[in-house]
Amino acid sequence: MDYVFFIAGTLLMFYMGLRSTLFRLRLMRQGQRVEARVAGTVQSRQGTAYLLEFATAGGSHRLQYPAPRKGKGLPMGSQVVLYYDPDHPEKLYVQGDKAVLGAEVVYYVLTAALIVLSVLLAVQ
Repeated sequence: MDYVFFIAGTLLMFYMGLRSTLFRLRLMRQGQRVEARVAGTVQSRQGTAYLLEFATAGGSHRLQYPAPRKGKGLPMGSQVVLYYDPDHPEKLYVQGDKAVLGAEVVYYVLTAALIVLSVLLAVQ
């Protein structure tokens, strides 16, 4: 019975990592790539968010991007590479965001750890 929980946990961690990776890669491949300026921070439903400003042929835009709760954030006034879906502007990714990349690594490391634990339990 313990195996069921390890297998379910392993599949869940792998799914979460894969979903995040595929979302990010899809935005980078199919989304619009723009240079955006970090104009400041605002309070959103999810907490503090960066206000990113950029211009396209369709006009100027301002999008919110979640700020990390810990660690070094984006300096105000800096330029970042932003990928977003023009049809769904809430779907966006700032290139090199260590919080997103770190979360993906954590998911895959947990997947590997659960596989190792499952094997160790099976051997006993």
